[in-house]
Amino acid sequence: MYRPRIAGITRVRNESLIIKETLDHFSVYCDAGIYVYDDVSTDNTVKICKKHPNVKGVISTGVWDTDRETAEWQNRQAVFDFANSKDSNIDWFIYFDADERMYFDLDAKILENSDAVAMRLFDFYITEEDKDRKYNGNLPILRQKVGPEFRRIIMMFKNQPGVSWNKPDQREPNLKFGSQVTVAGFVKHYGKAISIQHWEDTCNYYANNFPKYAEKWEKRKGKAIHMISDFGRKLYRFDELQKVAIKI
Repeated sequence: MYRPRIAGITRVRNESLIIKETLDHFSVYCDAGIYVYDDVSTDNTVKICKKHPNVKGVISTGVWDTDRETAEWQNRQAVFDFANSKDSNIDWFIYFDADERMYFDLDAKILENSDAVAMRLFDFYITEEDKDRKYNGNLPILRQKVGPEFRRIIMMFKNQPGVSWNKPDQREPNLKFGSQVTVAGFVKHYGKAISIQHWEDTCNYYANNFPKYAEKWEKRKGKAIHMISDFGRKLYRFDELQKVAIKI
């Protein structure tokens, strides 16, 4: 049976509240370890990462780059290159953000016959009924409501020539021409659901650092609590989505 070695890579900044749980979650998939790029954190993120048993290395320039659109893709490229410099036998990578949780059964046939796996990513939200809940180390319990919209995002990819990042604010890697991308699995994204303060911090980050997103995120300030999704649709419990004909 095809059993590739899988490593995780991530870029983080000030994620001390959730980073241990994130690393624990992705360690289930990443038998070849996890490599971290720290984007000049001012909290205990780096300390927590370095203490985690599955983190094989942490890097950072130590310099805050005000050109965030460039910095984000350069950070991802840097941690990818760093991982390969430390381990020349990585078969697959998972790129993840600290506020994501991935669910995929590592199907051997899919991995053997694909160059990448794109997963359906769903946004979770803070609602009136759970607005006062404090983070307790278990995000799936903390927030239950999700929008029915999803975007397909490459989460896993083979370690092969052609993989790179070189575009402004680029999250997904470039792949070699003709790559086979299979859609399977899903991701729960909690970036909008950690806390009201975290929501406001996110709004400020994008409004202040990304001109192309500034207007959208300015309008979202003060609106952390949701009755509907950011796209104007009803919220559901995740397990209810199948009932509204959303194929997961």
